[in-house]
Amino acid sequence: AVPVRLTAFTQPCPQANAGSGGNECDLSFVLNAVRQFGTGTWTRVSGPGTAIFTPNATTPNATVTVSTYGSYVFRWTEKSGACSSYAEITVNFYRQPSANAGHGGDVCSREFQLSATVPAVGTGMWSMTGGTGTAAFSPDASSSNAIVNVSEYGTKVFTWTVTNGTCSSQAGVTVNFYNPPVPDPGPGGNICGLETYFHAVP
Repeated sequence: AVPVRLTAFTQPCPQANAGSGGNECDLSFVLNAVRQFGTGTWTRVSGPGTAIFTPNATTPNATVTVSTYGSYVFRWTEKSGACSSYAEITVNFYRQPSANAGHGGDVCSREFQLSATVPAVGTGMWSMTGGTGTAAFSPDASSSNAIVNVSEYGTKVFTWTVTNGTCSSQAGVTVNFYNPPVPDPGPGGNICGLETYFHAVP
């Protein structure tokens, strides 16, 4: 018959820990959630394609495989009774580029036209990775068929690097720049007879 007052204190749900996202050069990524208090489940929040979690969506370190390259947001939701909490990560799936630098060669000057293949995905960039001196690319180093002009004769290596997001691929060519010879036949003259000596200078 005497009223009794009970005071209850509720604690907030622990914050879910989805781990970290990242960048991937294919269509699969290993997730890394850390279970905090209950049963967790992975879901795809956004992205251009579908997602499959292996072995299942309740595995904290499941491998997610998507159907299309692009940026995805994944949510790790934990529940225990009435308590629920979630956290999200972003994973960028990039297509691995392929670099084809074309062919090198020999040239009797300090100028050579490069012949890389325009990449299907990503952007390419030329650089000189072997040899002495410097190199200038015209119209610029991002042109697949740029003309390279070097400051010194000799053997040079040029690398075509294709980058797509954080993924890259490289291929190189070797070009030999020869100093063109200048012929010097020496002096001519007049001779009293049918025999003379040449005086060419190599």
